[in-house]
Amino acid sequence: MAGIIISIANHKGGTGKTTTAVNLGHALASKCKKRVLVVDNDAQCNTTTKLIGDLKPTHSMYELLNPEGEEFNPEDFIYETTYNDNLFCIPNVQATSVLEPAMIRQSPQSFNILRKRLREYVLKDFDIVLIDNPPNLGTFVICSLHASDFVIIPHQAGSSDSVDGLMSALKFIYSIREDGNQDLKFLRVLVTQVDRRLTINKAIISQIRKVLKEDQVFKTTIPGNTVFQHAELYKQTIFRFRPSAPGAAAYKDLAFELVDILARIKEGTNGSKS
Repeated sequence: MAGIIISIANHKGGTGKTTTAVNLGHALASKCKKRVLVVDNDAQCNTTTKLIGDLKPTHSMYELLNPEGEEFNPEDFIYETTYNDNLFCIPNVQATSVLEPAMIRQSPQSFNILRKRLREYVLKDFDIVLIDNPPNLGTFVICSLHASDFVIIPHQAGSSDSVDGLMSALKFIYSIREDGNQDLKFLRVLVTQVDRRLTINKAIISQIRKVLKEDQVFKTTIPGNTVFQHAELYKQTIFRFRPSAPGAAAYKDLAFELVDILARIKEGTNGSKS
């Protein structure tokens, strides 16, 4: 397997995008032995702090997304993480948020800026690239989707807007495929923060599985657990903070499920190509 770029996106906050990016990335690198790059496309920089700690990057997404930026070497933007020789990160800085007005003025050309500056290089050097995105469907997310092959949508099991918000995100993905990236495919919904003791959780999971096809929802679900919050407080993945936690087992299962799905897609057998 080589050269797969996956955006992790949802228009809502609190669905587990960053949690999934860092923990799935760590699991793919350490458990599945894949060479993994996690791109922090959110100027809140939560993925950056979890993966490279207190290191102050000299190169970041600010330069990569700046429409007035100069030529550069993509390799300069890739940092080793504190976890695994196979896990790398392109960090972000808060200043990146000020780029959006300029990117909007130069749209739609600017929507392809990440694809042009990064895609070719990372496809050659990494097995799987995960892009963590801000909690909206704005300019930065559009850039991410234009650069990606697949999209994973994390969906909170207890979300009050249930499937309506999920369907809105799907429509947005399909619009990007029609207007900008014909190769973009919706991969799966990942149900997060699951508490199977709660009736509302069971009902929403059931509704999602009725509305979507079987191959549009990951079999693995992610439990709701305060351990994730504690790990985030200490700026660590679940595997370093508490590797015996149910959440760690879930992300390990998700990593192996994802690798299997991608292998089947490559072989053309029973993989989602929505």
